[in-house]
Order: sequence, then C-alpha cells, then structure tokens
Amino acid sequence: MPLRLVAFHAYPLGSGMWGFVSGAAASGALGADVEVVAPDYRGRGASALPAAAEHTMPLLAKDALPLLSGDDPFVLMGLSMGGYVALELLARLDPAHRARLRGVVLCDTRAGADDEAGRKKRTDSAAAIERDGMGPVAEAMLPQFLAPGSRGGALEALVRGMVLATPPAAAAADQRGMAQRADRFDVLGSLSVPLLLAVGEGDALTPPAESERMAEAAGNAPSVSFVSIPDAAHLAPLERPELFLPALGTFLDRCR
Repeated sequence: MPLRLVAFHAYPLGSGMWGFVSGAAASGALGADVEVVAPDYRGRGASALPAAAEHTMPLLAKDALPLLSGDDPFVLMGLSMGGYVALELLARLDPAHRARLRGVVLCDTRAGADDEAGRKKRTDSAAAIERDGMGPVAEAMLPQFLAPGSRGGALEALVRGMVLATPPAAAAADQRGMAQRADRFDVLGSLSVPLLLAVGEGDALTPPAESERMAEAAGNAPSVSFVSIPDAAHLAPLERPELFLPALGTFLDRCR
C-alpha cells in the first residue's frame, strides 16, 4: 500500500519547493511506494481556491482535508508556515483519519503563537505587501531564508522566483492568518505517532531552540528524531538535501 507524504510549503513560497522530495520519491530514494502530495495554498499556484482576506490556519487546514481521502496511510510534513498548517490539521483530524496517520515531519518551524509584537509585525507586513508588492519581500527574506553558502546560485533563483510569483493578496492574507494562529504545543503533547524535527543550525527565524521545545513537548510520541542541519538557515531541507533526504527516508521506513 502506498504511503502518502502530504507536504505543506513555507511562506511566501509554493508547492514547487518540495520538488526535490518528489524527485527522491520517484527515484525510490525514500523507500517503496511513497507518494508525495504537495498542495499550493489558496490564491496561488495550482490551487483552485481563491484568496481570502485572512488565511487562518483553520481555513488552510480545512482546505487540506480532501488530500487525506481514501484508505492510504499518510504522513504530514510542513516547513515554517507549512508546519503551522500541519499542526492545525493534526488538531482537527477525526478518528478515521487518525487511524491512517503514520507520522509527522516538522522543519524550521515552531508550535507557539506570536506574541503581541509579532502579531503587529505581521499585520504591518501585510499592509506593506499590499502597498509595495513582493519585490521588497524577496529582498528582505532571502538573507534570512538561505545561509551564505546557498546564496547566488540556482537555489536562490528558485526561491526568489517562488516569492515573486506569489500574488500579493495571497501573501498578505497569509500574514494576517499567521498572526492569529493558536499555540499548538497541546497537539505535540498528544501525538501518538513518530515525529521528525529538522532545523538549520543557522536558522534565525525559527532557531533550533524552538525545535528542541517541540521535541520536549512530544513526550508521548513513540519516537522523536531530531536533525540539526549545518550550513543551513530557514530552508534547511532545500539547502542540504543530502542530509535531509536520508533522514526522511529512514523516518518513513519507521512510519511504515
């Protein structure tokens, strides 16, 4: 039976960021019969859903539920904002879905909610995006997304292209939605499947300490794997796939 890996993308990127995982699955590098499903959030890319005024995590989790249809076992994976969506979806799974859940992968993300200053920063960012577009976002975020060794090459061009391809209305709605997200340490505390945490050692946006907090919270999970990725920042799996993919493949074998 195939194992479905449902992968949620970071802000303000798109499903194309998971292309290297899809390629690894197609080649058999992640084990037999791994099917990668990587949706675009509403308002961009291949999504048929229009942008809303606010892309709250409950709304995006509801959008994702149809991806879990059928009888196949599945693993949820998310990076940054994708982790927020994955955690919210976990909180909303019904018993039939939970019976097919095999594992969770969280990369360069956090389980806590924004504080007041963080919420204001997001709402200010949403207004700036609506006023100025995505160009300033790309210039501001690329140095935070990628370690110095990843700048100036094909990966930076890929990430920049995804940022600029994101419609400003969708990106602004993402920011307003993330500002409202709930603390989801409770979800980690009730996790009953294996958990893989991966984080770049140089990630200043969601530092390794955040992943360590999530690992501590997931004390009831049957196993918690922690991968600290050197020479990588906020998009660590993309920067060092040669380190991330073997860890992911080993984890998926365990999930089976």
